[in-house]
Amino acid sequence: MDTSLFKLALTSQTIFGAVQLLVVLFAIGGVLVSLEVYHANDRLTFSCSPQPDDFTKQLCYDKYTSTMSPWLIPRNVVAIIYGVLCGCWICFSLYSVVKIRQIKRDEEAQPDQRPTGWRTLHCMYNIHVVFRLLFLGGMIAAFCSSQTLDLPSVFECSTRPQANKTATSVNQTESTMQCNDLHYKEKSNLNIVILVIAALVTILGISELLQLTLTRKPLQEMLLGNVLDVTNNLDMENVLATEDNSSGETKNIEN
Repeated sequence: MDTSLFKLALTSQTIFGAVQLLVVLFAIGGVLVSLEVYHANDRLTFSCSPQPDDFTKQLCYDKYTSTMSPWLIPRNVVAIIYGVLCGCWICFSLYSVVKIRQIKRDEEAQPDQRPTGWRTLHCMYNIHVVFRLLFLGGMIAAFCSSQTLDLPSVFECSTRPQANKTATSVNQTESTMQCNDLHYKEKSNLNIVILVIAALVTILGISELLQLTLTRKPLQEMLLGNVLDVTNNLDMENVLATEDNSSGETKNIEN
């Protein structure tokens, strides 16, 4: 994400929304990178005993992945969450910039009337938060219902030997192999981390929604951009006051 776009997305949120954005960008982004590394080497770290041929090993690997993740593998789940949530923040940031500029123009054109744009922006912010909560809740439910969180250390794979021209179906018996994913512990831990991060983001989202609905402050005072502006103004006033005091003391010493 571009630095200016990141700053825009950050300052167009409340404090709870900004914390969610940071958690998604860095925590979920880090999990996504880790899962991508494991996924790239999955077939290399998957082994069976006794040692099968490449075709049989591929069959066992396909059975293992379809059994552990029938719908979506964890990497794809995290990628969807990361992409959709970041997309929501970017879209709302761009919308808020356009809307706030329109509100400022309305205020300059009609200074005696209170613009209704802030109310519309507040409503859209609430919809934006509720959508994120519903989406994240749906993804958590889908992940828990389709994914084996604690991966087994040993996976039993039953396959039939490949048929040849002389063998008959009667002589073809199933053989059971013991297969193992070298990184099953790390992947199990990452599954728990995914749920913990998703739960944290959900709690922050609920807190944000409560802040928006229960706090009587107008939205423009709750946005982080406004908070930063107020803080900077207070810091500047303190600096000026300190300089005035210092100059006054210097004059007194000279007199």
